[in-house]
Amino acid sequence: MQIAVVGSGTMGHGIAEVAAMAGMEVKLIDISWDILNKAKERMYDSLKRLHERGTIKETPDSVLSRVEMSTSYEIARQSDFAIEAVPEILDLKRKVFQELDKVVPKDSILATNTSSIPISDIGEITSRKERVIGMHFFNPPPLMKLVEVIPSKYTDPDVTNFTVDLAKKMGKTPVRLRVEVPGFVSNRIFLRLLQEACREVESREATVEEVDSSARNKLKLPMGVFELADYVGLDVVVDLWKVIVERGGTDVKCSSYKEKVERKELGVKSGKGFYAYPSPGKYSKVQLPPESKVPPERIISLAVNEGAWLIENNIVNAQEIDTVMKLGFNFPKGLLEMADEIGLDKILNQLREISDMGYQAYLPNPVLVKMVSSGEIGVRSGKGFYVYK
Repeated sequence: MQIAVVGSGTMGHGIAEVAAMAGMEVKLIDISWDILNKAKERMYDSLKRLHERGTIKETPDSVLSRVEMSTSYEIARQSDFAIEAVPEILDLKRKVFQELDKVVPKDSILATNTSSIPISDIGEITSRKERVIGMHFFNPPPLMKLVEVIPSKYTDPDVTNFTVDLAKKMGKTPVRLRVEVPGFVSNRIFLRLLQEACREVESREATVEEVDSSARNKLKLPMGVFELADYVGLDVVVDLWKVIVERGGTDVKCSSYKEKVERKELGVKSGKGFYAYPSPGKYSKVQLPPESKVPPERIISLAVNEGAWLIENNIVNAQEIDTVMKLGFNFPKGLLEMADEIGLDKILNQLREISDMGYQAYLPNPVLVKMVSSGEIGVRSGKGFYVYK
């Protein structure tokens, strides 16, 4: 099978490496040989580490022998599947898809690695919108197991099935959305965690450090919420927020992230965000106070409400949401598993309390209200998002 990958940045060369490790023939395309050669070096270094650890048996040279590079789309003329991995700019992605549409065989599938843009917005520019799909890998692709598979409103179900199978052949765990929504599952939930963290700080209920201490020490998350935002990049966070809100997501007023970006404090990549780091691009674990007054149910309340909305709209189920958070964000447990342990009644009380202050986005979802009113509050009652014996 031949796969074309357009864009050889962090995500693009990572996806190319994953496909080559799975035994596929890969055509990697970018705008200059300088960029492509750097991508080849990074792939070689990554493969060397994987080989030395025993993760892969093949040598780096053997894997890379299946990767051909070019600055021309012509190289993709025989590709069965093409993946676009260029920056999150709709016009740029559409240009890539127009080029691919001209070159790759008419029955081949075109996929986008976008993390937030609706697939329909990209696919409708082509002559094969029913063969366009979202295939969202997580960074770094060689190590992260999760792939979100997102059909657009035009995508043929056979294309979705093929893409799910392809992700499995690449050694990934696919989570298939039934309907496309901006931000998909991962970034919608992530955004809700960011929004509640911001609301707490801007309303002076807690400090940045107190929120993150509760996230790390009470919820046992690998990073605090603001720490994770710094790690991802505050410019990425602001762009993601914009995409989701502009396409119908409920907003929570918050200026902290935007103000940091305006001051060029982008997080780890610039050496400073909500926290200071050793140097630009060098992450070190943030030191946080061991105790915090912030209740853990408050931190996850809006994210759980979003999870209930995804379930209500039949986009994914509880288990799929939790797979995304465990494999995509390294959560020790799924978000909804945590909610069941804390108690859905406590989550609902937090949502009501905050929505009563005038925050519309916190109006409790009917799924959550119904569960609690039926006595399904989680582990304590034997049933919540999951059933307990």
